Amino acid sequence: MTKKIKIGFIGSGWSRIAQAPAFSLMEDVELAAVASPTELHRQKFMKMFDISDGFADWRDMLQRDLDLVCVTTPTYLHREMVIGVLQSGKSVLCEKPFALNFSDAADMVDVASTAPGFALIDHQLRFHPAVRSMKQMIESGEIGKVYEVRAVVNLASRNRPDMPWSWWCDAEKGGGALGAIGSHLIDMNRFLVGEISRVSCNLATSIPFLPDKLGKPRRVTSDDHFAMMMKFGPSSVALGSSSLMHVTTVGAYTWFSFEVVGSLKTIRLDGAGRLWEVNNDNANGGRSLIDAPRWKLVEPMLAWDELVLQEKIRQSSLAVHGIFAVGFAFLAHRIVKALKNQEKRLHDAAGFSDGLMIQKVIQAARKSDKLQRWIKI
Repeated sequence: MTKKIKIGFIGSGWSRIAQAPAFSLMEDVELAAVASPTELHRQKFMKMFDISDGFADWRDMLQRDLDLVCVTTPTYLHREMVIGVLQSGKSVLCEKPFALNFSDAADMVDVASTAPGFALIDHQLRFHPAVRSMKQMIESGEIGKVYEVRAVVNLASRNRPDMPWSWWCDAEKGGGALGAIGSHLIDMNRFLVGEISRVSCNLATSIPFLPDKLGKPRRVTSDDHFAMMMKFGPSSVALGSSSLMHVTTVGAYTWFSFEVVGSLKTIRLDGAGRLWEVNNDNANGGRSLIDAPRWKLVEPMLAWDELVLQEKIRQSSLAVHGIFAVGFAFLAHRIVKALKNQEKRLHDAAGFSDGLMIQKVIQAARKSDKLQRWIKI
């Protein structure tokens, strides 16, 4: 009889949308337990995924026989929970932003270095088929020399002035667009191109007050949009080249674009998870601004088991939640295989050392915003 991989969840928000539905698609997996202090949320989660064990205190859940624990709570709670999971001998998958600050990140890395289980961060876009194809195209030289990276993320998720104040509005608790979205984009840059040497960043808050539980205005101290430039360092395939990103959560529409510009072609990941390419020699000369780019769709190559997974995703709720939910399903697929095979690490997955480096970049970005100058990593 094949042993079932038992998964536990600390937190019932993002895990209800992406993580639990993704693991539900896997064979030989049991969604075994959930911990959430809010009984209504906990009971809803248990009913949705047919989980018999629910806990108000996450520490009690760690007494259960679990192979992996997904920590999907607010950032300021990560350190204690992640260390607790690792010290209990279980593998952990921590939601991003990884840590509240560099000190917390360093503590988690230190504990993970001697823990028996593996320690991962949920930078799931690394496993999205389109992103894997981008990496292959860059590393093979297909796009030529990397000139620059450009990312634009426009979200309408926080554009209402009547939206209730939450921890996301509090910079001291790890809230804000830089941590929530910027951490993903920083990881994408590092994964596809290489290490970052310098940053220049401008953080901003368009909606400075939101109503608290009593309806009274409460100041928002986190950023709801930012603009950032990064320079790639020696440990990259684009030494001295720039990466530009603009992210807002207070837009009027949703748009996602991540482009890598090369000397031979430009490749672009869009919000639907599609990969596009356009060859440099297809553009008309001159200064015309009406020459529409001749984008061509690129179909990623998938192994047989991933083709089966892709079809399951299309028939699930994950498909309507975009590239992050779909990417997580491919990450979950690899995690389950690794646990079954008793692997000690997952190739290409974001580990805690990656989280530490991302934390360095975020810390430098905040310092850059404060001092209004370039900061060296």
